[in-house]
Amino acid sequence: MQETHRHSADLAALRSAYRLLRRTSTLTALGSFVVYVVLSCGAPGLMGSKIAGELSLGMALGILQLVVTFAAVFWYGRSAQGSVDPLARAVREQAVTAGRHTEVAR
Repeated sequence: MQETHRHSADLAALRSAYRLLRRTSTLTALGSFVVYVVLSCGAPGLMGSKIAGELSLGMALGILQLVVTFAAVFWYGRSAQGSVDPLARAVREQAVTAGRHTEVAR
């Protein structure tokens, strides 16, 4: 019974870690995109202003949007390896061990 409770607690910790990681990455990428869209719609004069030669602020922020998206994906993968993957491995090992005990009992 205690093993089942521990497995359930580990599964809850895994869900929580995955949820936090997913929300942070999604909100980072989506938030920067929403800021870009709002500025594009709400301040077209600002977005069309030149910042360097023919490079406009809108174009620079569009390029920055790609950088932010790739950074969020990179951070997600790196963080998953450190926080989610070890928990998933532990839950998987417990499930395999519990499965072996169930087979032996039959």
